[in-house]
Amino acid sequence: MRRIAPTFSLPRRRRAALAVAAGLALTLSGCGAVRSIAGINTLHLDQARVDSIQADIGPGVAAICPRERVQMHVSAVAQLPRQPAPAMYETWRGSNGTRRNGMLDFRNFVFSSDQGRFDELGWYSPNPDVLATIDSGFAIGASLVHPTQQLAQTLHYPAGYDCIAGIGAPGGPGPSGRDGSYGDMGGKGYDGDNGGHGRDGQHGGDGEPGGNGFAGPHLRAYATYVATARYPRLLAVMVEGDVQDFVLAPAGRAFTVIAAGGVGGRGGDGGSGGSGGDGGNGKHDKDRSGYGGDGGDGGDGGYGAPGGRGGDGGEIELIYDRRFPELAGLLRMDVSGGPGGSGGSGGSGGSAGDGGSGGQGSGRDGRSGVYGSSGPSAPGGRPGFARMESGDVTQRFRGLRGVTPL
Repeated sequence: MRRIAPTFSLPRRRRAALAVAAGLALTLSGCGAVRSIAGINTLHLDQARVDSIQADIGPGVAAICPRERVQMHVSAVAQLPRQPAPAMYETWRGSNGTRRNGMLDFRNFVFSSDQGRFDELGWYSPNPDVLATIDSGFAIGASLVHPTQQLAQTLHYPAGYDCIAGIGAPGGPGPSGRDGSYGDMGGKGYDGDNGGHGRDGQHGGDGEPGGNGFAGPHLRAYATYVATARYPRLLAVMVEGDVQDFVLAPAGRAFTVIAAGGVGGRGGDGGSGGSGGDGGNGKHDKDRSGYGGDGGDGGDGGYGAPGGRGGDGGEIELIYDRRFPELAGLLRMDVSGGPGGSGGSGGSGGSAGDGGSGGQGSGRDGRSGVYGSSGPSAPGGRPGFARMESGDVTQRFRGLRGVTPL
């Protein structure tokens, strides 16, 4: 679980200076400098003359696998405002943290496909149903967003199955425990003839234990070889039970049926202890001087919680086509218990309050709080049950669109 750092208020004069400086920087730079520092200063084509666009899904990509995301790539020949001649620009590759200064923003384009969906960063998530695109493949449209120019392109890719190496699913993960709360800061001692003592910071709250992972599913799986219009020989695997699925995969390669237990949830972190309050100040004048108050002790950090136990492995009954005995050496079954969740970290101790000053002497500084102990990691789940045997499975694969059992 994401921890939220405590916030501290700046003095009013400091806040005002920062606000003026930030506003001046934005005015002078038009936000461009700020965006460049963040690595997101992308190019927009709405005021450019665009001569051409060329879209693809990466060099060397000849097919789209139904179970793997791909990112669109678009290059454009365009003349930007105040540029003397056209130049080539392209979209960036990568996820949200990728630096993309000087690259084309994906919002310059609209992508469409009946066989999948796109996100705002150009990532294409294909329809995972392998039968839906076995004959048609994937059609992708790319259009320029521009107030006056209309440029568009349509791409076609066949379906491929190199990314598929397994079927089934592990049990669900256990929920993470909530983090402990932060301890409140101790109040400052009052100023007076003798300064008041600062208040102690409160102890941080203990984290909550992680939840146990869920048990793996119960599956009955069937495997054989099939042909399609594009591929003369593919491995076909079907599962029934708690998970129902059908996939195609390259022939002659290891393949795993999965019914493992889910991972245990992580224990919550202990909350940080609150800071001790500063002691109040005593009098300093020549006629009447006092003592400074003692600083408050920082609160101790909370204890990290234990992780959740891993889920137990599920059950698999796997029947492969007896006509292809070599399948027994290629098929794997994973019914392992899920790993236990890690324990939460202990919270940090709060800082000590400073003793106050006074003409007769300063107060004692407080004691810093101590770190809370970390929680233990949990044990993994128990392995499940798996059995493999040969049999007559051809009938299971008859009638599937675009698939012919060998």
